[in-house]
Amino acid sequence: MAAQKAEGIILRKYLLRETSYILVVFTKEFGKVRGVLKGARNPYPQFAGNFEIFTRCELLFYRKKKKSMDLVTGCDAIDFFLPVRKDIERTTYANYFVELVDIVTADHDANERLYSVLLDGLSLLAKASSPKRTARIFEIKLLDAVGLGSRLDECSECSSSCEGEFRFSVRSGGILCPDCSKKDSASYRISRGTLNFMRKIQSTPFSRTQHVKVSREVGEEAEKALKRFIQYHIGRQTKSMKFLEDMERRHIIK
Repeated sequence: MAAQKAEGIILRKYLLRETSYILVVFTKEFGKVRGVLKGARNPYPQFAGNFEIFTRCELLFYRKKKKSMDLVTGCDAIDFFLPVRKDIERTTYANYFVELVDIVTADHDANERLYSVLLDGLSLLAKASSPKRTARIFEIKLLDAVGLGSRLDECSECSSSCEGEFRFSVRSGGILCPDCSKKDSASYRISRGTLNFMRKIQSTPFSRTQHVKVSREVGEEAEKALKRFIQYHIGRQTKSMKFLEDMERRHIIK
């Protein structure tokens, strides 16, 4: 079979024997590719430095349909996102981004929209924008890209318009009207300001989201809502988010 060429972002890498790696790469054209990169740890490796986590790369691989692993024969870096790697908070958020993408994707299930979300998220992290706000934008865009976007303009159960106090349901995937919220004891109040922020991010192209203003209170409420929603759907907290929370408790980051 002919070699496949793709643009991708490295999600994970593992050691395999003495000289090889297993790379997990989310590609624009083919979705997640899991392949063996042989000879990468030789004394004179031909791929040196090209396969660090969240590196954007050009991948050359052979699809092995009868095996669980493909064969990677080329991995050339396009962008290392160096400004991100110089800051522990930004680096941890970048790890969070690739960890989430890894969790919500299956091998060889292409999703070009999700690839663009990951690339845009890492690119925004590399700028002077707030890492926390970038993370909220990324989470909202990722959920939309995988079909889990929240319904924020009408009741997610009965589709009626919602007036007055809003409540958010992770089970229903959006806001609830007063009648439907009575049937979901786990739903919780969410402010109009937070809903407006989330709606604005949903409707704004990623390239323009950095101009969307958000108060500290709205940012904190959006963080709690999105954290609950994501954990509900993936069934656990990510390792990167646990690390971020630990750094906040120790006042390493604010």
